[in-house]
Formats: sequence, C-alpha cells, structure tokens
Amino acid sequence: MGANILRGGTLIPAWRENTTGSFLAAAATGASFVEFDVQVTRDGVPVLWHDDTVDFGDPSAPSRAPVGDLTLAEFKALGSITSSAGAAATRLAVVRSFWEEAAAAAAAAAPPASPPRGASPPRGRSPPRHWRCALDEGFPTLEEVFAALPPGVGFDIEVKMATPDDLAVTPPEEVDRVIGPILAAVERCCPPSVGGGAGTGAGERQVVFSSFDPDVCRELRARQSRWPVLFLSTGGTDAHADLRRTSLAAALDVALECGLAGLVVDSGALQADPGFAAAVAAAAPRLRLLTYGRENDDPEWVVAQAALGVHGVICDDALAAAPRVLA
Repeated sequence: MGANILRGGTLIPAWRENTTGSFLAAAATGASFVEFDVQVTRDGVPVLWHDDTVDFGDPSAPSRAPVGDLTLAEFKALGSITSSAGAAATRLAVVRSFWEEAAAAAAAAAPPASPPRGASPPRGRSPPRHWRCALDEGFPTLEEVFAALPPGVGFDIEVKMATPDDLAVTPPEEVDRVIGPILAAVERCCPPSVGGGAGTGAGERQVVFSSFDPDVCRELRARQSRWPVLFLSTGGTDAHADLRRTSLAAALDVALECGLAGLVVDSGALQADPGFAAAVAAAAPRLRLLTYGRENDDPEWVVAQAALGVHGVICDDALAAAPRVLA
C-alpha cells in the first residue's frame, strides 16, 4: 500500500506504512510480494521502520532518535501491535472489506495524480509527520510480521542502513550488526524443508533480500545461498559518495561482481534510459530486473515495462495499478 504521503491534506494510504494491516491490504489487491524496510534496534532485534530516525513526543517540538539507538522496549513504547492469529484474522476481514469498497470507488473515479518527482524529502530526512491514518497499528518486529501474514505472501526484505550519504563505505562492523540478527530471524521463521535442501520448498514463503548498500548485498549473498539478493539503485537520481550507487551501469556491475540475483532500480531512471533493460538481459539473462518509485503508480507505464523485459514492479498504489495490470 506504499509509503504514507500527504496528498490534498490527507495522509495516504489509509493504512500506516510498514504494518501488517498495510501488507494484508496489498495482498488483497493481488500483490504477490510486499516490500518493507528492516532495521535493528540497539539490543539486536530486527524491526520494521522506514526512516533513519523515529520522531516522538510533542508534535510542535518532537524528539528524534535513530532506530539503532533505541532498545526494542523503547521502540515498542512508541506503539503497540497484536500479532495473534485471531487479531490477524480480524485484520484480514477488515482488509477484504476495505478492498471491496476501495475497488468500487476506484472504478468510479480516476486515481489522483501522483505528486511531482522530488516533491518528497530525501530518504532519512523526512520532517516530523503526524500519524493520523484511518487504520493505524503499532510497530512490528520482523518475526511478528512472519507470524501475522499467510505464507502465500512473499517478502522483499529491504535491509535498511542508516549510514549518511556522504560516507562512501559502510563500516564492516555496522554491516555485521544489522545483517546478523536479520538473517537469524529469517532462518528461525523459515526453517529448512524436511530433507534439508538449500532451496525453498513447496508451500514455504518466498523471501528475497534487497539493499541500497552494495556491501550489504555482498555479505547477504556470501552468508547464505537460500534466498535471492537484489541490489537497489537510484540510478543516479540521488547523489551519493559511493560511486557504485550513482548510475544504472554501476548497479549492473555490482550485481554481476557480487553474483546477485538481480536489480531493483528507480523507475524514473529506467524511463530516462529504457535501453537499460535490454542491457541487463544481454549482460546476464539470469538477472532479474525490477523497478520501484512513484512512476509505477501509472499502470500504463507498468505494462510498458513488461514489454521492455522488466520482471516485476514495486508500486505505492496497488489499488490503482492492480486492476489494469492484472487484466
């Protein structure tokens, strides 16, 4: 259901981002995967949160703390979540009702236009936001999300690193601090199939890892072979001290060098260079190419990407995109 943004004075979507309710709503539209951001608390627990910091306290003068500086108890104190089977079933029923009503509304009116590119603040530098979603819930851990969502919903787990953009290389100890607990949590939630193979067995949840940090991708690939790893790239739409993050060509080099399963690139960057899809296919047919970004809220562009050879898209408005794309 995408990131929460202000549109016309209303926080959209109605669901709070990075919550089980949001993921269930996305799955109800026909999404095969949900993408979310995972960070690690000071006491080593993977939690879902997008921004580098959490804002809390007086809205007129909020306090701000990095997720990595908070314990799980402190993080949880900012909200609450119930991940019992009964609560999940209740949320799913609400989601289905919400989807039926929203689908009818979407059929009666065209979706609102997306904000212009660059209208939202850069990642990790968002101003304080008032979380007044119509449907809100607290902040989940990674393991709670595994428990709450049915196994038919695939997970694209973005490993979020809060290192600044002017730092060319993330310190290895910070990479290890984040990757270790995340891999351990996923392994606990997805034990190997009976018989022990490295691959994903029938009926198991599909999981992929992704990250904007090339060294995180390298380590995720080196430490396990069971789940695919994808390199996220802005394609040069955002500046960064690490040159590996500043162009589509550099992103392809990272994927090939690290033996990754594919790339997830900024959709606007692909619009500017649609030939990149063919370049990926020519360089390594095994590589999967996905895109993300607000351009993907346009179903016509999503369909056009399929013709270019793009294998999947991450969109912020499944309610608008799904009916056209799935048709």
